[in-house]
Amino acid sequence: MTTSAAVQETVQPTRKVNIPAVSPRLIVAVVAVVGLALLFNIQSDDVFLSSRNLSLLLRESALVAVLAAGVAIVMIMGEIDLSIGSAVYFAGILAAKSQVNWHFSPMGAVLLAVGFGVVLGLWHALWIVRVGVPSFIVTLTSLLGLRGLGLQFSGGKTIGPLPDSYIGLSEDFISISTTYGLILAAVAVLAWYYWRQRRVARTLEQDYSWPSVLVRIMVWAVPLFVATWSLSGFLGTPTAALWVAAIGILLSFLMDRTTFGRNAYLIGSNREAARVAGIGVGRHLLIAFVTMGVLYGLGGVLLTTRLGASAAGTGQFLELEAIAAAVIGGVSLRGGIGTVQAAIGGAFLLTIIDNGMQTINLSSFLQDVVKGGILLLAVTADASTRRPRNQRTPLLLGLRAKWIDIVRPTERI
Repeated sequence: MTTSAAVQETVQPTRKVNIPAVSPRLIVAVVAVVGLALLFNIQSDDVFLSSRNLSLLLRESALVAVLAAGVAIVMIMGEIDLSIGSAVYFAGILAAKSQVNWHFSPMGAVLLAVGFGVVLGLWHALWIVRVGVPSFIVTLTSLLGLRGLGLQFSGGKTIGPLPDSYIGLSEDFISISTTYGLILAAVAVLAWYYWRQRRVARTLEQDYSWPSVLVRIMVWAVPLFVATWSLSGFLGTPTAALWVAAIGILLSFLMDRTTFGRNAYLIGSNREAARVAGIGVGRHLLIAFVTMGVLYGLGGVLLTTRLGASAAGTGQFLELEAIAAAVIGGVSLRGGIGTVQAAIGGAFLLTIIDNGMQTINLSSFLQDVVKGGILLLAVTADASTRRPRNQRTPLLLGLRAKWIDIVRPTERI
């Protein structure tokens, strides 16, 4: 080894592993959820944080959370899906009609709904990838067409009642002790993962911050334990929460730990660069829309189990709720930014706001105004973070400059 190389090796600082830093956005989200929960609980005379209402909140948020997780993947790749509400409605009709009229078993009905969703996802991918029609137009036609087909197929009538074994897929409860066991198992798996990362870091003679690991685990574990304890006064944990957890874990692994996920972010950030790098953009879009198709079917199951039937008009504006939840969770409408976990968190936050406003008996007209304002703020934050730092202008200064241009244009050069 030469002298210069030895000096360079001596001077070179020890590299530090960039895992697992706690995201400021995650901390802000947790603080916002806790603050809103306490505010709504005070305004509703301790009704909001009651075990019964928390159980209802989990069941209400499950459908939007599942769909938001899927549409987040589509949005990260720079696409959009407007067919969610109609697709879920039609999948629910198939699941309900197959049991009431065709005498399918509950599992057969679930498979039929998911199969329809996969076919629809392939149909969307065909037009988007092969023909080159924008996803906005393709999914918009499905939004209109499937709504009409569903009403024609069902005769605009309610299909039900559905068997209890089918309704129990999302409306049953698991015991609190079982829930604690599942949470402990999840924390153990997370700790084991970080332990493996630490072994790799020590092998490479890199620093590893255990306090950051503990903070990351506590950020997830403490709210889960507190929520489970809060549910102990009612029937237990709704099985709908297990659907959200399972789908969230699978899709998070897909986006965070696979080649598909890494390529999806590159496609959303710069599609031409992804093509030049040899990434099969069409193949990745196919996987994204087929994944979304599976969630159409599962969404139809969650919708019909929640209602105990398939009713005409259900699922309207569901696509807007899922997209809004993803955007509130930090998924960019321009692609390349966001996570599945954040989209699910956005769905829970949106449901908390919706449920809280209902609990304090706020006017339904004002509820829409509040939700619209929150969505506008989320999109504004996304636009601000995507703009280069040297081009960002504080909101009030920008408004003042516009006012001067309009009222006193001669005073500016």
